[in-house]
Formats: sequence, structure tokens, C-alpha cells
Amino acid sequence: MSGSTCQIEINRPVDEVFSWLDDAEKAVRWIGGLEEIVPLTEGGNRVGAQAKHVYLEGGRRMEMLEETLVYEPHRRVKIRGEADSFTMTAEYVLTPLGDATLVELTSGAQFKGGLMRALSPLLSGFSNRRVMKDLRTLKSLVEST
Repeated sequence: MSGSTCQIEINRPVDEVFSWLDDAEKAVRWIGGLEEIVPLTEGGNRVGAQAKHVYLEGGRRMEMLEETLVYEPHRRVKIRGEADSFTMTAEYVLTPLGDATLVELTSGAQFKGGLMRALSPLLSGFSNRRVMKDLRTLKSLVEST
């Protein structure tokens, strides 16, 4: 599984930052290509919660089934996603820095099929750039509220 870790410091307390990770309506504002999140289980976000994430990339619609693996409010969330061409994990760890928060995102993907695996170094580089862009968008949105 290819993976990477990216981080950014956001000049807001951890509870404000976490609300942007935990709220589906806010998530679609900062995660590039994410159009909607459709809950598939009741009870809100928690370990075992599932949702369908719908992305629009380059005019193509992609659906991903995501499950919450770890849920520690204001501290840590880890999800696993399954799409047609890959399986991914993403773990967000929030560390308080006084009135600021360090957000660290560790993500990984395992591509299905020979062509996708062959392209994985290229796709991983694109993914890292996309993740940093998303984190900068998150920073901008959280700090402007």
C-alpha cells in the first residue's frame, strides 16, 4: 500500500477544527471533488459508521463506501474507503498547540488491477498534492470563521 503523511497548522482550537472533519456539510466544502456524503448507518459518526461518498473528478462520478475505523472526538479519526479501482485509508490526528491545532493526515491506497498498480507512483504524487491543497482549503475556511 502506498502512502504519505501531510500536516498543517491551523490557527484555531482543536474543537473548531474537529467540527470541520466531523460534519458532512462542512467536509464537502474543503475536500476537493467531494459532492456529497450519504450516511448508510444511523447514530452519527462513530466506530463502524458507514457512508457513501460521491466524488466528481474530471467529469466522472465515483462512489466510495467509507467506514469509520477509529473515532476519538477532537483527537483522531480513521476511515477506510473502498472504490472500484482502489482501497484507501485516511487517519486524521489533531494535536492542540495552545490556541492552534496541528492536523496530521496519514493516508494510503492499494490499487486494484495491473495498470493501476503500475501507475501508483504517479497517482500517489497527485494524491499528495491534492491532500495538501485540501488541507490548505481547510485551514482557510476554519480560520475565516
